[in-house]
Amino acid sequence: MTIPSTTTTSTMRFGLSGSLGGLEAHNHAAIPERAREIERLGFAGMWFNEEHFGRTDASHQRHILSPIVLAMAVAAATTQLRVGFSVLLVPLHHPLRLAEEIATLDVLSGGRVDLGVSRANNGRYGVAFGYDRQTGPDLERCLDTMIGYWAGKPLTIDDIDYTVSPAPIQQPHPPIYVGAYSESTIEWAARCGYPTIQHGIQSAASLHRCLTSYAGHGGDLSQVPVGRFCYVGESDAQARKDIWPIVVRQAERLHGIGIWRRGDQVMTEADLDPERFYHETAIIGGPDTVAARIAHLRDTYGIRYVNLLSSFFGLMPEQLLRSSLELFAREVMPRFVSTGAGLQSATGQAAPATPDLR
Repeated sequence: MTIPSTTTTSTMRFGLSGSLGGLEAHNHAAIPERAREIERLGFAGMWFNEEHFGRTDASHQRHILSPIVLAMAVAAATTQLRVGFSVLLVPLHHPLRLAEEIATLDVLSGGRVDLGVSRANNGRYGVAFGYDRQTGPDLERCLDTMIGYWAGKPLTIDDIDYTVSPAPIQQPHPPIYVGAYSESTIEWAARCGYPTIQHGIQSAASLHRCLTSYAGHGGDLSQVPVGRFCYVGESDAQARKDIWPIVVRQAERLHGIGIWRRGDQVMTEADLDPERFYHETAIIGGPDTVAARIAHLRDTYGIRYVNLLSSFFGLMPEQLLRSSLELFAREVMPRFVSTGAGLQSATGQAAPATPDLR
């Protein structure tokens, strides 16, 4: 199948993604400091997942922080690194409050926000936050409300109009990306001109289905951030020695939470075979192997932005995480990134260099 692409440059950008922006191996208090190092290494952005609470009987307890507050801390600690969300579960939030908070983050960061959004399909979250998917506002309605406020639409209370502020730096609003697995959401995103954002938890078959569907509906895949679990070792053999136990644990965890029960929307039970996960879902190996896998995404689909799920959901020891990211920046990234790309979103949109408070 031929994948249409309207990209005008072969330059790629790379980010990190996860509950702590891909740095789950680190102490949560150290994330802003580590973000400065990520910026120095040349990564374009850190993307934060919205997650809530974990089971008390879980064998591995992860730090779960507010993604918006964490993004603010990272933005304050850096000057060029973009802060994104992969994704925010928009219907769990009041659209007025969320519009204010995202615009505030955009203003204080100097226009460095990338807004990934999704439906609130997690049943546990719905119960905890009092959200009913059958009767509550859906993603489309919430997003339209937020965009209206950012465009200057007044808030009317008792026949009196009020201005919602601040306005975001990036106009008409920060770049919006839609987390989508279902055909209906993919079609809606393409129709509205929103790039999808594909999570690294997807199997290769699921990723292929989502990308080809988005392209088939007229979407530009050069604007789609694609996430992949990724580890770079000194060689293929060393990478396997380093990470094989982590891959086994990751596959077991994903099986335990029942992610495979969604079928080919995300991954099948067969995709959680550790050997298959290692070779198909994750990108693992020495620099040449990792670069070849990324080049495959670029050449097959026209992908220009890859998010690394570098911490394997917190299972990666800190030293291995540091080593992998440094190797990626030194040995892999230069093969895809030209110098002088500037401060850009995943879509290639240049961001303002300084805040314009209004």
